[in-house]
Amino acid sequence: MENEIFANIKPDLQKLIKFGFVASSDTLIFNRKIPGTDFLIEIKLDSNKEINGKVLDTNFNEEYTNFRLKGPLGSFSSKIKENYCALLQEIADQYFIVSPKLTGVEWIVPANPKYFDLKKAFSLNSTIIWKQSTHIKVGDIVYSYVAAPVSALKYKCLVTYINQPFHYKDSNFKMDYVMIIRLLDTSDIAKYIFTELKKYGIKAIRGPRHVPELLSQTLSAPPLGF
Repeated sequence: MENEIFANIKPDLQKLIKFGFVASSDTLIFNRKIPGTDFLIEIKLDSNKEINGKVLDTNFNEEYTNFRLKGPLGSFSSKIKENYCALLQEIADQYFIVSPKLTGVEWIVPANPKYFDLKKAFSLNSTIIWKQSTHIKVGDIVYSYVAAPVSALKYKCLVTYINQPFHYKDSNFKMDYVMIIRLLDTSDIAKYIFTELKKYGIKAIRGPRHVPELLSQTLSAPPLGF
């Protein structure tokens, strides 16, 4: 889970120290107690700028690893995992920055403003959950195509986490898993309205699809890009 959450991002050391990371030899260490338990989360940033973490049972000074098991977890292990992942995500969102080298696949993903207000969501948090396509991987880039009345590519995001269980169903759609996406940039809508996208061979956007090569070049070539 550490590799997925911290993919394609790098630490801001000054912010981490202000947050509470303490230098120890060639590492930075942060501890947080899990409320209502005798368990402690220990997060380390090593000399290679990689994040590692563990959960300690302070009563016995032993590492607790059950929350990392695959498959269904008991209520206690689920609570530990929830707190652990929440801390990792908080650190990633607020104290890491996006790496300039993004090597993932580029996708266009539709978003219907009738059902979800992306503008409002990103105004509250730069990282949100989104329905997952089975082919999208950590490190991929997602361009959100906001349907009518916007009808344009609007948000460029980085996929930072996948395969998170999230069961939801209504008359419009069903979700079993979600991914976590981080906002990278917002476009000038006029550049990427649907009539412009047609020039790149895009005839419809009804589900996740790859970004055509020529459009990818345009999106990444300032000042025409995001």
